[in-house]
Amino acid sequence: MLKPGQQVTVSVHSLTDKGDGIATLGGRPLYVEGVLPGEQAEVRLTLVKPNFCHGRLVRLVQAAACRREDFCPYTACGGCQVRVMDYQAQLELKRQLLLDALKAQGLDCPVAQTLGMDDPFHYRNKAQYAVQPGPFIGFYAKHSHQLVEVEQCRVQAPETAEVVRRVRDWMRGTAQPAYNEATGEGMVRHIMVRNGVNSGELMVVLVVATMPSEPALAQLVAGLESLPGLASLVLNINGDGGNRVLGPDNRLLWGKEAIADSLDGLEFAISPLSFYQVNPRQTEVLYREALRQADLKGHETVFDLYCGIGTIALFMARQAHRVIGVELVPEAIADARANAERNGLANVEFHPGAAETVVPGLYRQGLRADVVVVDPPRKGCDQALLETLAEMKPERLVYVSCNPKSLARDLAWLSKHGFELEQATPVDMFPHTMHVETVALLRRR
Repeated sequence: MLKPGQQVTVSVHSLTDKGDGIATLGGRPLYVEGVLPGEQAEVRLTLVKPNFCHGRLVRLVQAAACRREDFCPYTACGGCQVRVMDYQAQLELKRQLLLDALKAQGLDCPVAQTLGMDDPFHYRNKAQYAVQPGPFIGFYAKHSHQLVEVEQCRVQAPETAEVVRRVRDWMRGTAQPAYNEATGEGMVRHIMVRNGVNSGELMVVLVVATMPSEPALAQLVAGLESLPGLASLVLNINGDGGNRVLGPDNRLLWGKEAIADSLDGLEFAISPLSFYQVNPRQTEVLYREALRQADLKGHETVFDLYCGIGTIALFMARQAHRVIGVELVPEAIADARANAERNGLANVEFHPGAAETVVPGLYRQGLRADVVVVDPPRKGCDQALLETLAEMKPERLVYVSCNPKSLARDLAWLSKHGFELEQATPVDMFPHTMHVETVALLRRR
C-alpha cells in the first residue's frame, strides 16, 4: 500500500499544463515538480489519494536528452516551469500541446512548427513585483503567496533590477511599511515596471494601500528620476483587499502619463492600466501571422473582437477597407481610439462593450464582416458570440488564442456550424513556460 514518505522510482511520461511531471504509480497519476518526460526519477511521496499522488524529486536516475542546466537561481519561483528543457524541445512541446487539444475535440488540420525566438531571454516588457514586510520584494512561489526574493530575473528587462533596488532603498530610508496581506496594515503593495522595448522609455508604477506623505513622495521622485530611460513615475492607490494588483486611481508623480512603444512601424501609448502584450518581439510575429491568415486584399470589412488597445485592429487597418474593434474595457477603447489617431488611420472605429452583446447589435444594424479576428481571454469566446458569427458567415475567421483547450472547444463548435478549420500556427510568446499562443484560420464552408 502506498503511503506518504515512501520512496519510489518512476518513469515520467508527460507534463501537466502547469509543468509538473506525470508518472503512473499503482494505476494512478503521480505528479512531481521539476522532472521532464522521458526521465526516470527517485521520488518521495508527499500525498497519497485514491485517484492520484504527489511526490517530491529526490534524485534523477536517468535524465532526458533535452534537459539543460537550470539558468535560474530562484528555484522556488513559479514563473518558468520548463526552464530546464532545451529551447527547441520547448517549441516541440508547445506544438504537441496544441495537437493534443485539437485531437481531444476530434479536430485535424495542418499545424505548423512553433514560431520561437532567436534569444528567449529578457523578453518581458512588464514586471509586477510583490512587496511584503521586511521589506522583501520578488515573485510568488508556485500555488502560494509565499514570496521569493528576486534580484535579477532572466526573462524580465534588465532595468527592473535597478528599479527594485532603488524602491527598497527608499522604503528603508523613509521607513515606508510594506503592506501586510493578513492584517491589511502597511502601505507598499507592488512595484510594476513597464518598458517600451523599441522606444527605450520606462514607466514605474508604485502600488500603495494608503498615500505616503508629500516629503516621502518627494524623496521617491528624487531617488528614481535619474533612472536611465525613465519617462513616467506613477503612484497607484489600491486600498482594497484581495489579489488585484492595480487599483483604479493613478497619480502622476513625474514625467508623462503614458510611455510609447512601436510594433511593426505602428506607435502605441501604454498607460498603467493598458493591456499590451508583454513580449513585443513575438507580438510582431503573432500579429503578422494573423495578418497572413486574414489574407486581406483591401476591400474587406474586418471585425476585431476583444481588441484591447487596438493593436491587431491597426495591423489590419493598413490592408483593409474598414476595421471595427470591440472591447469591454472603456479605458482600452479610449487608448485604441487615441492610437488610431496617433497612427493616422481613419478607417478604423472602436465600440465599447462585451463582444457577445455588441456584435449581434451591429449585425442587426446590417453590418457584416468579411473577416473576423477574435482574441478572447483564456476562457474563450462567449456562446452568444459564436452563434452570431455562425449566422454572419464571414469568409474567414482568424482565432488568436492563449489557451489551446478553449481554442479547440470553440473551433470544434464552429466546425459544426458552417466553418472549416484550415490551419493552425503555435507562437511562443512566453519562453520557458507552458503557455502557448495560437493563430488558427477557419473559412466559411
